[in-house]
Amino acid sequence: MTAPDLPPIDGTWYCDLWDPDLKILHRVRTTLFDGASAHQTIEVADTVAFGRMLIIDGLPQAAEKDEMIYARAMAWPAMLAAPAARRVLITGGGDGHVAREVLRFPGVRSVVVCDIDPLVTRVTQEHMPFMWDGAQRDGRLELHHGDAWEYLGAAAPGSFDVVISDITDPGGEGTASHHLYSAGYFERIRRCLAPGGVCVAQAQELSIRDWTHHARLRGLVGKVFGAVRSGHVYMPSFGYPEGLLFACQDRARLAPPRADVETRLKEAGLAGDPYFDAGVHEAMFTLPPVIRQALERA
Repeated sequence: MTAPDLPPIDGTWYCDLWDPDLKILHRVRTTLFDGASAHQTIEVADTVAFGRMLIIDGLPQAAEKDEMIYARAMAWPAMLAAPAARRVLITGGGDGHVAREVLRFPGVRSVVVCDIDPLVTRVTQEHMPFMWDGAQRDGRLELHHGDAWEYLGAAAPGSFDVVISDITDPGGEGTASHHLYSAGYFERIRRCLAPGGVCVAQAQELSIRDWTHHARLRGLVGKVFGAVRSGHVYMPSFGYPEGLLFACQDRARLAPPRADVETRLKEAGLAGDPYFDAGVHEAMFTLPPVIRQALERA
């Protein structure tokens, strides 16, 4: 299609700013919130294709139609890998949906969400209440607004059974999460994990088109933990498979047999979920050979 044949773009559109060479446009019905905190810009747009969308520093973070895919992928495999987990820390995650999914596991006794920006929490609770689904009223949840680096540094060794790093993508040095993409950050997470503990981290795009950022982070995490496993889940509102990294001291813990996954889902009362089952869990870790080989070389 040549340029003169392109249809006119009418109405209001949000343009995803992540990739300088690929732009995804979302038609916007209305903008529900457009503001900024001391740390970042924050928007909530009601889009035609994906419903209400949280946008931070120009990048989509979660959307109404598919946020449950990401939230389960971040929370459930880690909890299934550590079925006795009682104490969970989520760094970032001020939008609530990963905490919501962790709290669905009945064995959990406490969940701490440490997010630097209270405005994210306020805006999502007001304009995207489905993200929380009442989790903010669960007595097991503690919301702490502060720097994850400092929180981890002050926490006692072995304080948590699972740590979920749900921080925003790294941008320039001025972005809220830039300093957390470092060996020191993951060393602090490792120190805070109890024996047998598991860490999971949001780890950017993992696709045939682009795996470089994920591979770099995987190499860093692998040096800190020893055992690391890459997974991915396709996010329609992002337009690419989102990469995740799972890490601990024992690789076998990161790859439970399918039968064990099915059993643990039943024990947690989560069997029959419309978005996640043992098959989805297996598919998350099934990567094309070209990506597997690239990650092994990284």
